[in-house]
Amino acid sequence: MRDLVHMPGRVMAVAGVTLTQLVRMRLFLVPAVVAVLFLALQFIPYQENIGVEFQGVAQLQFIKDISLGCMQLFGLIFCVAATALLIPRDTEDRILYTILCKPVPRFDYLAGKAAGVLALLVIMIAFLDGMMSLLLAQRVASISAELSSAMAANGFSSEEIAPYLEQVQAAGNSWNTQRGILATLLGYGVLTTLTLLISCFTSGTIVSIIFGLGAYFIGLFQGTLFDAITAGQGTTAAMRYAEQACAVLLPDFGLFAVGDTASAGAELSWPLLGGLALIAAGYMLLHLLAATWIFSKKEF
Repeated sequence: MRDLVHMPGRVMAVAGVTLTQLVRMRLFLVPAVVAVLFLALQFIPYQENIGVEFQGVAQLQFIKDISLGCMQLFGLIFCVAATALLIPRDTEDRILYTILCKPVPRFDYLAGKAAGVLALLVIMIAFLDGMMSLLLAQRVASISAELSSAMAANGFSSEEIAPYLEQVQAAGNSWNTQRGILATLLGYGVLTTLTLLISCFTSGTIVSIIFGLGAYFIGLFQGTLFDAITAGQGTTAAMRYAEQACAVLLPDFGLFAVGDTASAGAELSWPLLGGLALIAAGYMLLHLLAATWIFSKKEF
């Protein structure tokens, strides 16, 4: 019971060390480059060839798609690469021996490592999300003014212009888009602990990165893969068991890849997001427990 009381403090201490370690690796330079890309998007010209009433709406969706794509690509690379580097770097710098010689359980050490990666990931994604939100707000205001002026010049009344302005507002940032970003973060939380688990039994950083990326893409398309395998043959009991076993070992990352559809208008409710959070928490706990068991068998 006493260990459980002090566990959050130990996890946070390891997470703080990990966060400082990752910052010193200058990984924060990546979102700065992406932020410049976001700013460059505001110079894209309006699409005037599809009718004045739709002017700028497609541009707003384009900005969201590009922004979310940058977040997803950065999150994928960061989660796998940063997590795969942690244990080898700690061993090389002898931080691992310093921590494990103290009364720090291996579960707390691994959970702190994952928490440190996720803390920096959340900070970076929040920064990129803020840049996207500011850019979308600026473009919505600009497009709305241009649209109102153009339609008024063509003889439209205020009542007739209002529905088109609502379309522009709907094409901008929304809570639905933010829930999609949260779902993506949950998926990357699962990917972080899965990569940490992989790094506990692989023999190098590069191998861990390759296995981590491979596990992500297999999990992302596992439903499609099983459909292709069983096409024309029907689903047997053995195939169903194999699919369930695969879902336990490799999470279905397609469940969390809803950011693009949410930004396009597909409804992602808070209860559904809560269900995804529970699934993610279950996978993360399972990965950490398995990693702790493997880690405890190693000699340091």
